[in-house]
Amino acid sequence: SLNRRMWLKTAGIAAIGAGLGSRCSSQFGASDTTKKDSSLAKVKVSSDRIIRTTIGLRPVRQSGFVLKSETIGEKTVIHNYGHGGSGMSLSWGTAHLAVEEALRTGQKKYAVLGAGVVGLSTARLLQRQGYEVTIYAKDLPPCTTSNMSAAWFG
Repeated sequence: SLNRRMWLKTAGIAAIGAGLGSRCSSQFGASDTTKKDSSLAKVKVSSDRIIRTTIGLRPVRQSGFVLKSETIGEKTVIHNYGHGGSGMSLSWGTAHLAVEEALRTGQKKYAVLGAGVVGLSTARLLQRQGYEVTIYAKDLPPCTTSNMSAAWFG
């Protein structure tokens, strides 16, 4: 009797073989690029079809983003900014570094300045660890620079 594992192996090998066989010919690599799929509508591109333009300024530093602690009076401020256009990619990693720095203070309540992707990522990591977090922001999603780059938080 053919068990499931053997069937999957055999089917996989057969599928690979079928795929390779269809590409084999005396003119390897040649393909007909002149065929057109008439079911696809031709794209109409022109400047009068633009419905809006959005711009989000993202400060960037040649040396990279800034993540450092500073003591102001009795408070510790942890700077985490300057990701340029990479905030969405770097947000969870730099938020993790900022949280590690914040936890060294021994505090139980934290304030996060900014509700972009970096600020919200930092706030969520603190909340997940059971800390009280207040977010202070000039703008809230969807009106943040992060949202302009499609860095939606959800």
